[in-house]
Amino acid sequence: MPFDFFIMVGYFPYNRFRSGCNIYSKGVILVAGYLKKTYEFVVVFLEEYLSMLALVICAAAIVIQVFYRYALNISLDWPFELSIHAYIWTLYLGAAWGVREGYHVRFNIIYDKLPYKVQKIVNIIFNTTTTVVFILIFWPNWDYLLFNYRIKSVALKIPWTYVFMVFPIFLILTIIHNISFIVGDVKALYHAGDVKRTGDHG
Repeated sequence: MPFDFFIMVGYFPYNRFRSGCNIYSKGVILVAGYLKKTYEFVVVFLEEYLSMLALVICAAAIVIQVFYRYALNISLDWPFELSIHAYIWTLYLGAAWGVREGYHVRFNIIYDKLPYKVQKIVNIIFNTTTTVVFILIFWPNWDYLLFNYRIKSVALKIPWTYVFMVFPIFLILTIIHNISFIVGDVKALYHAGDVKRTGDHG
């Protein structure tokens, strides 16, 4: 809110208020900077490094299984199960990364012919709908995961909760990305060409 408003109404000394707000604003900016760095670290770790690790584990488990079966003539159960679990984590974390970077498949034949502002409105409607749906299914999915904790996998004997925990993580990441896109598209409606992160790309 402009400081001139408080000067006109004379509610309190302007200089003292301005000094306090400057200190407060610097603190808010500092905290916001730390939160942004933390957010970026968590997102990059989950969507890039953890998904890469899961893919490596998946490939390694397949290699181990093939080697034991065809070289040593020994059939192992756990490598196959581990590869499936790692593949599930790779799939959903990679999907969240695809949302962030805008790499999912699109049908742009009609979309590309729409006016710029109409494209932004379409993005807002689509991302808002997706976000609402994901929010609605999050808690039932979470309850189902907790319920399945008692069920163990056959070979590794780990709870199914840990296997499919990646799905709510995917939901949270996608919701965050969609909200970021929605904010960017709303800004783009009023400041055309001045916003980098919109629903058109990551």
